[in-house]
Amino acid sequence: MKAIQISRTGGSDVLESVEIPTPRPGAGEVLVKAASIGVNYFDLLIRTGRYRWMPKLPFVLGNELSGEIVETGPDVRTLKVGQKVFVAGYEIGNRGGLYAEYAAVPEQAALPLPPGLDPDAATALTNYQLAVILLHHAARGISPRTVVVYGAAGGVGTALVDVARRAGASVIGTAGSAEKCAFVQARGAAHAIDYTAEPVAERVVALTKGRGADIVFDHVAGKAFTDGLKMVAPLGMIVSYAALGGMPQSDLFQAMRQNIEASPAVRCFTMHTYDHMPEPRRDAMARALELLGSGAIKPAIAARFPLAEAARAHDLVESRRAMGKVVLKP
Repeated sequence: MKAIQISRTGGSDVLESVEIPTPRPGAGEVLVKAASIGVNYFDLLIRTGRYRWMPKLPFVLGNELSGEIVETGPDVRTLKVGQKVFVAGYEIGNRGGLYAEYAAVPEQAALPLPPGLDPDAATALTNYQLAVILLHHAARGISPRTVVVYGAAGGVGTALVDVARRAGASVIGTAGSAEKCAFVQARGAAHAIDYTAEPVAERVVALTKGRGADIVFDHVAGKAFTDGLKMVAPLGMIVSYAALGGMPQSDLFQAMRQNIEASPAVRCFTMHTYDHMPEPRRDAMARALELLGSGAIKPAIAARFPLAEAARAHDLVESRRAMGKVVLKP
């Protein structure tokens, strides 16, 4: 079968289309033929060698796959050949291997898909799982009256907008162009801020009539991270779930004390917190399956590429021009 592998880290040119043996399902495993494969930003972090939990090389990327069961191994009890399923990397130990035409995975890692759910849309399930966890777990205890979502045009960003709106929040999204801002508002955000043209914190304070946002979802961090404290509502929180822009340059605790009137909180979050806590992780996935399966939410698909053109898919995600989920098609 064909798969996309890296033998060294670097630019998108290190992605190699290789021919490897098609796996056979062992005891308690099913063989899934891929229909759609999701491209996740941490795939890029692995490819460039920046991921904290780097695997050994050579490595076949991929942690999101939807497809159909074509073979079952011994002792498989609930799943059947022909069943449509979704495979999430979190359920197979984030071992990768899903940028491929087939995957043999444990039965419990192949989640049955609701009837009629498009396989491309299904690749966004882990984005919605993460959005549910960020809102209801990482930001627990905060009533989401107003929520700010950084990068609201991306795969996780669009999921956060959808989930926060379903929870009754008014969403302010940030994006890097007028086109993206229009897209974010078309997806249901009450307001969209072009961070290349306006100061985000000041604009959020103005839009909320001085109150600020109850939750700020920030995947960037960077030198200006502490500026976000200026737009936190009383007893509000910044949830930092990545640090794509690097570490803050100013003292975080000092900045929190400078904004003490709001009694702000900051939570640093990673899904690896749930590596050994499967129940809340699976509960969040069940909620994501319900949302997408009911048709209440339709994920935004930015682009589809053949599996062999994974480099183009990575280039699009890395350029930050993608609006929604990027999908590979075997």
